[in-house]
Amino acid sequence: MKHRTLATRDFAGGFLFLAAGSVAVALGQTQSPIARPEFEVASVKPNASGNNDLLMRPPVDGRFTATNVTLKMLIALAYKVRQLEISGGPAWIASDRYDINAKAPDVNVSGDQSRLMLQRMLEDRFKLEVHRETKELPVYALLPAKNGLKIRTRKRGLASRPAPNPPRPSTPGQPFTPFCGGFIVMPDGLEGRKISMTQLANALSGIVGPPVIDKTGYTGGGFDFHLEFDRELTATRPNLLPAGGDNGLGTGGDSSGPSIFTALQEQLGLRLEAGRGPVEILVIDRAEKASAN
Repeated sequence: MKHRTLATRDFAGGFLFLAAGSVAVALGQTQSPIARPEFEVASVKPNASGNNDLLMRPPVDGRFTATNVTLKMLIALAYKVRQLEISGGPAWIASDRYDINAKAPDVNVSGDQSRLMLQRMLEDRFKLEVHRETKELPVYALLPAKNGLKIRTRKRGLASRPAPNPPRPSTPGQPFTPFCGGFIVMPDGLEGRKISMTQLANALSGIVGPPVIDKTGYTGGGFDFHLEFDRELTATRPNLLPAGGDNGLGTGGDSSGPSIFTALQEQLGLRLEAGRGPVEILVIDRAEKASAN
């Protein structure tokens, strides 16, 4: 097992921030510590509503709000990991709920800066300490299906291969709004515009459970796709299935559509193959309950 310990000041994207006095310059002086951004005001309150309704808004105009969320959800956002890639910590980090209302000193903060601010707040209010480890875990490899990919690269305004059915509007009665580099999650499918294969693999990870690693070898540009599948059928399948073939993944029973595994093969010419691989996880060394303020 590969093990590397990072201060909680480390950002998930890979930037390591130096502690005070850790680097000596040529003239024998110590370099000043690199200041991390932090929220100007941050309110953390326990939520005892007892319901499962939650809201976590992305930072807008320097404000971050989250309602009825767990510490584990906040850690996943702050460190840019999925909850299943978080290990350790007391059981309450996935059960106790909190409301967060924080304001940055600048309305023009970036997403990366906001995550650093959230990390700082979690350290201050929850006494959070973490480190990263790389472990061999179950994964899926995203591979071309037997008959090859059924996608086309977007070039000079050329549309991708048409979807089996036209995209559905995001709001009833409203036309579909095109977007680039993002996804629309639907009750019975997933839609993307100008998406890389790595982005698709990441999106699939949130659907099938284990991490999905892009092994397609696809080097083309962004592509559009429209994928229809039955989420309930997908959820009832084992998280990991035998490698190779289509694993007998038909539509099954009274399902209204195929599983994600079958849909990928039939609609995009892709398949998921189970295996094991190195996965970086975030390990919680310490966490304390935050009191109301």
